[in-house]
Amino acid sequence: MRMSLRLVCICLLVVLVGSVRESFAGIVMERVMYKKGSVAKQKGRIYISKNKIKFTDENEQTVAILDLNSGEMIQVDNAGKRYTVAKPEDYFKFIEETTVKMKAEIEKQLSKLPPEQRAQMEEMMKSRGLLPSDRVKQKKLVLKKTDVFEKIAGYNSRKYEVYEDGRLIEEIWVSKDVGFDKEVDMKKLANYMMEIKKIGERAGFGYSGLDDQEKEFQEIYESGFPMRSVDYSPSGDTYIEEVTRIQNTSIPDQEFEIPSGYKKVTLEELMLPNP
Repeated sequence: MRMSLRLVCICLLVVLVGSVRESFAGIVMERVMYKKGSVAKQKGRIYISKNKIKFTDENEQTVAILDLNSGEMIQVDNAGKRYTVAKPEDYFKFIEETTVKMKAEIEKQLSKLPPEQRAQMEEMMKSRGLLPSDRVKQKKLVLKKTDVFEKIAGYNSRKYEVYEDGRLIEEIWVSKDVGFDKEVDMKKLANYMMEIKKIGERAGFGYSGLDDQEKEFQEIYESGFPMRSVDYSPSGDTYIEEVTRIQNTSIPDQEFEIPSGYKKVTLEELMLPNP
């Protein structure tokens, strides 16, 4: 009889623990961003629930919401009470159009200079890739999966390395232990991230070999949300973004909604200072 009662208690405990886990309807992550060697650090949060991911800065002045169900990204300017909704191709089209306008203005200003001074300015512009006639040199992007693991925010994470023309430009640390797949369709996330990379290639960012590496990149995004990214800039600076704390909690749907009274604007309007 005692044994039966004990078994019943154990079973009830298992059911209760399982019920608590199932009641969690979201993940909240705290993150920190900084340049290596600098004491200044930017903090932020990431909210994940029901195929939606929300990124905020420390004061929530700017917010980005990725809706994997619709494939849209919502940007919110809380200070100006404005927002815009766009898909990845819309962002890159905006960047392309802005770049064309900028180069046209540069050409206009150059035409006003004396020939010798104009030639000097053109050489400087070419070295920076700012003239319309410039062609972007294709860069070979290669991904390497390593056997290096490290605990980040308490979760075991694997390191991936990204090389550009043989130079290490980024490390991406990914964990399979957090349980993101319970809140996010990882295949949808992987497809979305690959779409962004490919659109970036078509928009003239100059990367090649993405098709060859697609399977490996898919593995990163399907494995879990990156716990740490380390970017190595050509100037020698190192920029780090890292998850410092993860909490399973209930997130209301309103967390991913646009506050009432906010004005919808275009991408171009959102980039301009609020009048």
